Amino acid sequence: QMRRQLQLQQQQQQSRHGAPSAYGGRPGSGGMPQQQQQQPKPQPTPQQLLAYAERVMGPGNLGLPPEKFNKNMEALRQMSLPQLYQHAKMLKDKLDQHKLMQRQQVLQQQQQQLMMQRQQAQQQVMQQHALQQQKAKEAAAEEEERKEDGIVQTTQAVNSDALEVETAEEEAAIASAPVFRAYRPLKVKYGLSHPEPIVESCSMASVEPPDVFYRPGLPSSLLSGRRGGGNDPLHPEWLPHDSCALSAAQLEALVYAGQRHSQQNPDDTRGGFFIGDGTGVGKGREIASIILDNVAQGRYRSIWVSLSTALYYDAKRDFRDLGRADINVYPLHKLPYGPLDPADYGDGVMFCTYQSLIAQNKHSERRIDQLVTWAAASASGDPARFEGCICFDEAHRAKNLALDRGGKGTKTGEMVLGIQKQLPQARVLYVSATAAAEVKDLGYMSRLGLWGRGTPFPDFSTFAAKIERAGVGAMELLAMDMKARGMFVSRMLAFTGCSFEVRECTLDQQNERLYDEAVELWDDMLTALEKCVEMCGSDGAHPLRLYWGAHQSFFKQLLNSIKARNAIDETEEALRQGKCVVIGLLSTGEAKANEAAERENRAGRELDSEVSTPQEIARSLIEQHLPTTRAEGAPRDGGGLTNSFELLEQPAVPEAVPEAVQIRDKLLRRLDAIDMPSNALDLVIGHFGET
Repeated sequence: QMRRQLQLQQQQQQSRHGAPSAYGGRPGSGGMPQQQQQQPKPQPTPQQLLAYAERVMGPGNLGLPPEKFNKNMEALRQMSLPQLYQHAKMLKDKLDQHKLMQRQQVLQQQQQQLMMQRQQAQQQVMQQHALQQQKAKEAAAEEEERKEDGIVQTTQAVNSDALEVETAEEEAAIASAPVFRAYRPLKVKYGLSHPEPIVESCSMASVEPPDVFYRPGLPSSLLSGRRGGGNDPLHPEWLPHDSCALSAAQLEALVYAGQRHSQQNPDDTRGGFFIGDGTGVGKGREIASIILDNVAQGRYRSIWVSLSTALYYDAKRDFRDLGRADINVYPLHKLPYGPLDPADYGDGVMFCTYQSLIAQNKHSERRIDQLVTWAAASASGDPARFEGCICFDEAHRAKNLALDRGGKGTKTGEMVLGIQKQLPQARVLYVSATAAAEVKDLGYMSRLGLWGRGTPFPDFSTFAAKIERAGVGAMELLAMDMKARGMFVSRMLAFTGCSFEVRECTLDQQNERLYDEAVELWDDMLTALEKCVEMCGSDGAHPLRLYWGAHQSFFKQLLNSIKARNAIDETEEALRQGKCVVIGLLSTGEAKANEAAERENRAGRELDSEVSTPQEIARSLIEQHLPTTRAEGAPRDGGGLTNSFELLEQPAVPEAVPEAVQIRDKLLRRLDAIDMPSNALDLVIGHFGET
């Protein structure tokens, strides 16, 4: 009854004064059309009005002081429903004025900053002009003094020419100076030369490694480079292996790793070793040899952490090539959680990935605890007494470690550091060709003994700050110091005899037409995005950033797929000439392929064709980031707020904008009509997999 009485009062007032109704009708029209007046929208309740007033006057909007806020709220609670409604409309007007003033203030501040920047730029230009004039006056005065003293100008010209010649000679010498030097072990005399030439940077080559006192426990056939195994009375368990199974460079890494592992850091942890060799030197073979050296000396359990489960088979191959195919290599990702049965999982190598280090099941059982327990079982259950090997292959995966330098590090970095703390006497090996581009990436390498108790740097934060302050040169000096102390090696293939040639992939008419269609599609997508943002009342900054990021990825993948077709033709010609071909790909497109498979699976279908990465990039942008629903608080058609308190209503299902939905569906149909190429990897496999 009160609601009907309120409606009658409002209609009477509108008919008398011609004021707009609560539903936005024209003055004198009685509000909504007759059909809608028969079914008016429900009026807000006092609780909704009070909640709206509280939000408008609270922080983030008008931001009234607490005393004034409480006083106003108390007064509003005493009002009748019509009075509450009128005050709420007044509050809305004040809020609109407040936001308008805020925007004006921001614009004024930006204008002031721009004026200040212009003034500063003008002052700098004037100062530079005055300085140039002063220098010109001083030069003119010096020239007058020379003339008075009788100094001939040609002398200066001769000296300038000589200086220019000398500078050019220095630049030519610097340009022709070698960057790398041929590498050979200086103090380790085991093994034969590496099958391919190896080089070392000149700065690293200028440093001598320490003297050698460590003697590895491997069979003499491996240390000398002979074919052997199967008949060694000192190592009867060794199976046959090929000659030069370990090269001199690989054996040098083994010797210095063993020597470093026999030393203690000042904080009573065992010293670690860092292998920074590049591709082709054989880091996997070096890891396997270091583990086998520990096995030969009675340390029968080791942990091998790597990047992917696929490398598990590479690890088994490395042990087999060194004559120890009998070494048990356990894949941790396939084992059950909880304690492992000693009868089934005894001595050997526990192979796991960095993902496994952070994994746990629904019962909060963690893989890292499982690793520590398994390793400690070889030391009477005491983790502090475990002296086996922990190898962090591709160790750069742990580089994002925050420590105490602020920010938040990754779980991977925390777990890598954590397992080293739980096993303080483990022989830690860091292996990576790209371990540290910046000093902050070294945080997980705690066993190198570069910081901590007994060093000049109490913690990693202090160490990193000092190195960063000294610049890039300090990183190079750090690497040289680590080599001189016997904790670091870094070699790479020489690429002697390699040649490089850039090929231009010309586009045929079909590819040109494909590219033009893609350009037109993305041009229309930008127009559609701007239009949908306006219709839905969304914030356009975020969708535009996503648009340009997807735009760049789309055309990069499109060109990658087009170039793959040219690479296939080049490969066919090389194969006809009896050559061996290696194809390097910029991207495999695996992530987008997985997204497409998941989409089809949700729809109850199977993926029955190859996935086009460019098409999936465009589809993802259209389906996920093109606005098609009205943003919260956006005005309806007509520009005004049809109900002052519809902002309070939180519908479960967002209100779709039909025009935006039509635009989205039209773009998807256009995308499907374009014959996009498959992923570069699928094109290569699809072609050569058949032959």
